[in-house]
Amino acid sequence: MSPRIEPDLLTFNGIDATTGAYLQRPLTVAEASLLARGEAVGGDHLDELKARKERETEVDYGVVEGVDPKDLAQTGWGVIFPANHDPAIREALAPLLDLRRGQAAARKEQYYKEYIGVDAYRPNESKTSFLRRHGAGPGVADPEKAPYYMLLVGDPEAIPYRFQYQLDVQYAVGRIAFDTPEEYAQYAHSVVEAETGGLALGRRAAFFATANPGDGPTALSSSALVAPLAQFVAGDQPNWKVDTIAPEQATKARLGSLLGGAETPALLFTASHGMGFPKDDAMQFAAQGGLLCQDWPGPAWQQAIPPSFYFGGDDVSSGARMLGLIAMHFACYGAGTPQFDDYAPMGNATRAAIAPKGFLARLPQRLLAHPKGGALAVIGHVERAWGYSFQWTGAGRQIQTFQSTLKRLLEGHPVGSALEYFNSRYAELSSDLASDLEEIKYGKVANDYEIAGMWTANNDARSYAIIGDPAVRLNLAAEGAAESRPIMNEAIQVSPSPPAAPTRPAPSPAAHDAATPYGLLDPFRDAQSKLVSTLQGVVQQVGESLLRAVENLTATEVRTYVSDNLQNVKYDNGAFTNARLCAVTRLNFGGDTMNCVPTASDGKIDDALWKVHCDSVDKAIANRTEAIKLVTSAAASLLGVLKIT
Repeated sequence: MSPRIEPDLLTFNGIDATTGAYLQRPLTVAEASLLARGEAVGGDHLDELKARKERETEVDYGVVEGVDPKDLAQTGWGVIFPANHDPAIREALAPLLDLRRGQAAARKEQYYKEYIGVDAYRPNESKTSFLRRHGAGPGVADPEKAPYYMLLVGDPEAIPYRFQYQLDVQYAVGRIAFDTPEEYAQYAHSVVEAETGGLALGRRAAFFATANPGDGPTALSSSALVAPLAQFVAGDQPNWKVDTIAPEQATKARLGSLLGGAETPALLFTASHGMGFPKDDAMQFAAQGGLLCQDWPGPAWQQAIPPSFYFGGDDVSSGARMLGLIAMHFACYGAGTPQFDDYAPMGNATRAAIAPKGFLARLPQRLLAHPKGGALAVIGHVERAWGYSFQWTGAGRQIQTFQSTLKRLLEGHPVGSALEYFNSRYAELSSDLASDLEEIKYGKVANDYEIAGMWTANNDARSYAIIGDPAVRLNLAAEGAAESRPIMNEAIQVSPSPPAAPTRPAPSPAAHDAATPYGLLDPFRDAQSKLVSTLQGVVQQVGESLLRAVENLTATEVRTYVSDNLQNVKYDNGAFTNARLCAVTRLNFGGDTMNCVPTASDGKIDDALWKVHCDSVDKAIANRTEAIKLVTSAAASLLGVLKIT
């Protein structure tokens, strides 16, 4: 028998991992209404929300009218780094940035922008201040002012969730934040491989929802959200294969099969409880937002939740194959956790801290940075997710926002464009809620059902976030064609860039003038002018040759081969034949380094062989650096010729 769902109770989809109890006890409609009436909604952000609500009666969502959101050459693409970021992260992302530059700047150079250095996000900066500093203002996203697709690089301590929410009202925003430069490089490599390496996924979507025994929230999300969404997709997209996992089969093992295993689809939608841990718990950073599966016996389990019940970042298989996957999780903390409680009780002077700092959930991080090719994006919830955000009391099921988002994803829109429906819902609900709360302050009788519904839906829509580049999309095979999902076998190693070659200071014109009596040069002024003009032409030609030499020198590749029979090995056209290539290091012109590391039969790095290769790399770097110095010195000496005055 299904659990009875109380119509006047609002519930979260989250479980306390240490006690087995609900993260938040169910709230009555009256309690939720009181919370909403204690929430301050105002300022510039409210003005922007109201403006978006008004203009959407006249124009399309998101980007300015006449711009195709599927074409980066029309929308633009930008990346926002925080001030004082680690330069190694920029280098690790270079392949992705180069790809996006080529796409976004195909028609206009300014449509690709890196907000870095003096242009980077500054601590405690609002969306309005940031845009104003870069010549953009409120209103519809205009790529002439700022790119429509914006990727934030950094955790919520470096670039707060508040800034992401505000920017997302106007632009299509995603975020990546990893622990190491290697993870950034791995994600960049996955996106580039997905878009240029022949990825062609079959049209398969999977819907995974738990309905744990005796548990009202999951019974509701399974029956009122996931089941009708799967039916909608099956009817709206007849060329897609739609798999709906029955609740009794929605186990941890089955989810593993969908996240990198044999059943991995192009699009995965899940609904379940999300795991929550108390502030300062040792497991909070590693497991918060993990997806609680059907293995959990339900609320009768009044004790700590064992890891065997939920799927977290550590459960992603090392051999998982999920290149190109886009996943959407309806679960508490599925995308991340803010430092402070967004649902503080009415009247609290300060919000309670629920974590030592804001952070991204480990599961989407692991999915995106997988060494064998990761997911392209994960859409999830920051903070706790409301079970009633898709069904208002008295109004029935309200899942049009989810339907519209999925439809756009399946029809080839970038994920940032597809999420515009949630941003629009947030703008509409915030504007209406603020107006109603203002009326209530001046005597209007509160309708608790209406206020509670708007408040829960508003918070839910605001807190959906994209983990990943907002410009990624499903890369699908042609109808009837076979699926092709390339395997990425090599883990990327990020090495520090070699130090820049020293430059020789140019000679001082002032010193030359002081040593030469002015009057002695007067008869030779005309001849000098002609000579300088001639030398400039020569210098330009020689300088171009030197530049080509520098470019050749600074793009270096070191290869190491092995062979059991050296007598058969021959050198032909830049490579050895009858030998096995076992290690490669490429030092690119932009400063980024890519390594392919040799492994032994047990999968571990072959340390002896890798040391031989690294010694060769060190020698190549040293030789290249000396060559660059010689070229630089020659260029400086040549340019010195033009210092005649």
